[in-house]
This record gives sequence, C-alpha cells and structure tokens, in this order.
Amino acid sequence: IPKSTGDRSLMRRLGWTALVVFLGCGQALADGHNLLHACKMIGHDRAADYHAFESGLCIGLVQGVRQTLVAYSDLLPREHHICVPRTVSNKQSVEVVVSYLEAHPNQMYLPEVALAIQAHREAYACQ
Repeated sequence: IPKSTGDRSLMRRLGWTALVVFLGCGQALADGHNLLHACKMIGHDRAADYHAFESGLCIGLVQGVRQTLVAYSDLLPREHHICVPRTVSNKQSVEVVVSYLEAHPNQMYLPEVALAIQAHREAYACQ
C-alpha cells in the first residue's frame, strides 16, 4: 500500500494506465482473491479449458503490468521508478505476484492491477 500522498497519486495514475491497457482484454479478474486463484491454476490439468482460461488471465494481466512498468518507468519521477529488469520472464512475474498476494492477505480486496503493480514495486525497488 502506498505510504505517502505522492505514492497514492502515482499508484492511481499507474492503475488508470493499466486499466486502459486491459479494457479490451475481456473479463477482468476483479480483485486479489480472483487473481491469486487464476495464477495458481498455471500448470494444473492443461486439458481443462477452465484452467487454461484462468491461467491465461493471470499471465496476460501480469505480463501487461510488467511491460507497462518497464516501458513507462523512465517517464516517472525518479522517486517513483520501479526497476523491473527487461529480462524478467512471465513465470518470474507471476511468482512475484503470487508471493506478494500470499504475504498480504489483508489487501486481497484491492484491484488486481494495483496489486500486481505493488508486487513488482516491492520486488524490484530501484537502488
């Protein structure tokens, strides 16, 4: 969760940016509970359409958030940079998000895009 007014403003701007990116992606995941469930479907019973769909939602959302952070980080004020290396894979990003969600169960009601951004911010803070 952002600690200052500037952080909240940044999260709001990043959230709106990510929302615009994902508007055309079909069904939204809604919150952290659904995102965690979808991400945990990855690798389960690949023959089941439901699992494949849920896994795809997770990977698509996480990849979109990561790529948006990489693409726009340099446009943000230095104190708001999130330094996600360009070499981070979808699998690594999903693991970051799942770990963050499991470590912060009290935030599961928040929008999934905001949670994915915060997970990357925590995992890839600039030095």
